[in-house]
Amino acid sequence: MSSPYAVLARFYDLQHNAYVSDAPLYLGLARRFGASGVARILELGCGTGRVMAPLVAAGHAVVGVDESQEMLDIGADRLADAPASSWRLIAADARGLRLDETFDLAIIALNTFLHNATREDQIATLRTCRQHLRPGGALVADLPPNDELAHQPDDGQYQFEAKFNDPKTGSLIVKHVASQVYWATQSQRLDFRMEERTREGERLTHETGFVLRHVFRNEMEMLLIAAGFTQWDWHGVSTSSVHSPVSNTALG
Repeated sequence: MSSPYAVLARFYDLQHNAYVSDAPLYLGLARRFGASGVARILELGCGTGRVMAPLVAAGHAVVGVDESQEMLDIGADRLADAPASSWRLIAADARGLRLDETFDLAIIALNTFLHNATREDQIATLRTCRQHLRPGGALVADLPPNDELAHQPDDGQYQFEAKFNDPKTGSLIVKHVASQVYWATQSQRLDFRMEERTREGERLTHETGFVLRHVFRNEMEMLLIAAGFTQWDWHGVSTSSVHSPVSNTALG
């Protein structure tokens, strides 16, 4: 079965490429954990290189891993002007990744961890990070706030999410999302419909979807223990956190 990002990659990048709010956190951690302020970084679920780009521009060396070749192709274009020695992209499943190298910092950005559908998947991904960190290295995982599910639509009906233009093709894209929440499994089904009007006036519809498995704070700490981590910090925690990302930094 093909990845939903075979459809979503282009639209994901057009919608998110200007999002930079999380970059200062990663840049600060890279300076903190890198030797003389320069870090070797592993990003799991690197997608189109949105996080990698500012890290590479700051002089860090980054290896990005993603299952979607379509996402990686866009990332390669984004990073093409950077020194080839400062970045590498790998098409692989993070759960079984085995590289013969270690890193100062591992990153799982912008809800990517929620693509782990089962407890076994979650632990396998965290163990991958643990195994690829040098002694004293750190993992940072960006998670949504614990109350986010309570504020999500739950009727399975499509709702407008965003409108954006593709500067390369001149197309106008309107994106709609349908959400269903399953509390017993802490999961959320998201279906996407992108309606595209091309420069020539053609109307195209692109549809796909996936399921996210949400994870709460105390649960995440238990998963970290199961994966071999022994200490961690939380950043951005808020009691009114609907729009406040929560990042967990675990020390290797």
